[in-house]
Amino acid sequence: MSSNSLKWLWEDLNSHSLVEEIEDDYLNTINDDDSYTSSDSNYNIDCTLLIKDNKIEEKLNEYVDDINENIPEIFPESYTKTSNIEKLILFCAENFIEQFKVKYPNRRPLVLIPKNECGVQKCVCTTIKPSRLVYSDLIEMTSYSQFVAKHIKYIKLSDPLSLPDKIVSPATTLKTQTANSFELAVLLVSFLIGCGYNAFVVYGYATDIVCNNDLKKIKIDLPKEPIDEHVLESESEENVIDDPYAVEPMIDLCNDYVNFLMEEEKNKDVVNDEIKEIEFDNFSDPLFGKRVHAWVVVMPLETEDDKYILEAPYFIEPSSGERKEIFDENYIGIEVVWNHNNYWVNLQPLEGGCAQYNFTLTNTKYWESFLSDKLRSAQKGNFKNLEMPNSWVTVIDVPVNKYYMLYPNGSKTVQYMNAIKEFYADYVMPNGLIERTTFYIEPQYLNKIFIQEKYKNRVDKLICIDTKYAVEGTETIEYFRPGRNDYLKKHKFYGDCYNIETARLFTFYNLRLDSIAEIKINQDSFIITYNDRSDLLFWHLCIFYRTKNNGSQNINDKRKPKCIVEKYLRNESKQKDLDIATITFSLEDNSIYVQYQYGEGQITQSSRLFEKPTYSSIQNEKFNPKSVTEDIVYPYIGSLKTHEAYIMLQDMIETEKNAIINVTKLENNVIQMLETRSRERSEFKLKINSLDWDRNHRIRKLLQDKKDKKKKIAVKDSIVSSIRDKIIKHFRQSTKNQFIRLKQLFDMKKNKLFALTKSLESNNAESRDRNLILCSSLKNELNIMTLKLKRYKESRIKRYNNLATYINSNPDYEKLSPLELCDH
Repeated sequence: MSSNSLKWLWEDLNSHSLVEEIEDDYLNTINDDDSYTSSDSNYNIDCTLLIKDNKIEEKLNEYVDDINENIPEIFPESYTKTSNIEKLILFCAENFIEQFKVKYPNRRPLVLIPKNECGVQKCVCTTIKPSRLVYSDLIEMTSYSQFVAKHIKYIKLSDPLSLPDKIVSPATTLKTQTANSFELAVLLVSFLIGCGYNAFVVYGYATDIVCNNDLKKIKIDLPKEPIDEHVLESESEENVIDDPYAVEPMIDLCNDYVNFLMEEEKNKDVVNDEIKEIEFDNFSDPLFGKRVHAWVVVMPLETEDDKYILEAPYFIEPSSGERKEIFDENYIGIEVVWNHNNYWVNLQPLEGGCAQYNFTLTNTKYWESFLSDKLRSAQKGNFKNLEMPNSWVTVIDVPVNKYYMLYPNGSKTVQYMNAIKEFYADYVMPNGLIERTTFYIEPQYLNKIFIQEKYKNRVDKLICIDTKYAVEGTETIEYFRPGRNDYLKKHKFYGDCYNIETARLFTFYNLRLDSIAEIKINQDSFIITYNDRSDLLFWHLCIFYRTKNNGSQNINDKRKPKCIVEKYLRNESKQKDLDIATITFSLEDNSIYVQYQYGEGQITQSSRLFEKPTYSSIQNEKFNPKSVTEDIVYPYIGSLKTHEAYIMLQDMIETEKNAIINVTKLENNVIQMLETRSRERSEFKLKINSLDWDRNHRIRKLLQDKKDKKKKIAVKDSIVSSIRDKIIKHFRQSTKNQFIRLKQLFDMKKNKLFALTKSLESNNAESRDRNLILCSSLKNELNIMTLKLKRYKESRIKRYNNLATYINSNPDYEKLSPLELCDH
């Protein structure tokens, strides 16, 4: 019964049955607390599996690896057995192979019924499993091709002239992440067919570069800047400043036809060079034209309105994920093609390249199919055709952790003729590195000349670092995406990055409040370029005094300015002789030189030279008119009067003070940026999406802690409620027992009084007198007990209300609903 129900206060008074004493006191709830602590500790231990712990993960991985090594892999029944329809297909395939050998004795054997990973013969068409993965970035051909090339490690055939002994299923390929060309092609075709492409596996012959995936014979060009060139061009056009001294570009006197001929001649030269290089490679390869290889061909898919989505077929190389045209000379010939429905043998010449082939598979003049085409069978009136059974391969799936790793073990290295590329999955490298390309000038990868590093998920918005090595020194360029507090876009420096005198260039996005577009720092000066300032300042130069510790200046060492130059754009609201073009503050010569804007038809500028007063002249408080020298183009304007020259000199001196303050602020800004970059290089941090549950261990721990806290509170509330119920139950039982004991005593004395009353009828006077005294005493006791019973009934409600009020006011029970009070 609930502790909030008050009916028991009245029910116990009407009950006369004996009730057993309470066995457990509410103070024994300590045992319940112990059990709660034990369960809570076990719960915390289970939660640690959700928190990143390298030691636990390493031990767990070792344990799992040992289990995987000792326990043999269990394959589904479809891998180890053949169904009736598969047996029929195997029988027809063996018959087809024998007929092919008789008809074409000089042709290579057909790869039609190879063994799978369990040693069971399966038709190669049923090895294809049309599938799609659930990841949002895998949507079309390019994404799946790149995924297969990155996720699977390519292994060349042990014998380049022979077919593989077995072809494993795509599911096993994804599990082991290793495959030869045939297994890679089957996996990629499974994905492409699942995406709706008319894709086929091709078995034929290719060059050693393709068969061995040997990229050491390929020379790649130095990468360009990771910023879009069109964006740079548009920005450069917007930032062009009308310079009256700019030299106009020379007129191009070549007409379009001459340019067309020159471009065509260049293309001819390039084609001839490529042909010579290929002929040289083919001559050096004794197995040219004999190396077995498998790749993918995508053919036009006919729609319902008899139109083709593609105009011509093209190849895809699964080992690299690149699209190749059918006239690519690395692909020499085709033996057969197949998909999940049928198998076609090429009847066309195997030499001369693939561009000569007719890829109309329904044309029996060029292709011989394993199973009869439905169109031809319908024309012959035979509708009982044998169809290819469903694939025996299980569902193709890639776990999330493996998909995020992207490459086998999270990294991949590709070697080219002049470079080495290193690829890393996201968050594998602690600094966010996802790709590094190192270029060399000499063979055997000696004397590196350029390194490009690409980054991702960096908190400092770093996306790329280009490092060029030359005799003059090392040039480093850092590129950033928008979002930094300093709006830094590009940082270019030479040599030591920690020296403020190092030649460097800062480029900013057009979002800074001070409109700084570029800061160029040299050994003893810096130049600042502005965009769209309200005061029309667009160029700023500051030259510093040379320091004694030249070449070892620290980042936070400030320098003293020697000369400051400011350039302004034309302000059409002012007269040309009052509109300042250039101000030169020569702190060394103690002078200020002002040049004004050009007027219409002018080839010279008006100017004024201000000689600042020395300390002694300031003490004398006399102004020397000769301290202002004027060079006015139009004399009719007239020279400045003495008081005007004085006021203008004072304004120039105030302007110089502001210029010095601005230089100090700019230098502090540069120092702050250098310190920030120095800290970001040493203490790099990666940004993790708060919704990424697998990687965001901090958010996951916070959510788990919050969940644990809620559960602890719920358990605590349950325990507190249980304790309160036990208190109320103990009060109820104790008060009930008191009432029952008092009533039992009352009945016992009542019965005794009834017995003594009967004994009064005896004739013994002495015994009767004694019994009268006892009866009188018992009667008084019964009267007292009757009063106690009445008082007990009245005080019981008051005692309960006092207990309920105390419990409701106790802070341990404040989160529970308060107990009801009795009004009777």
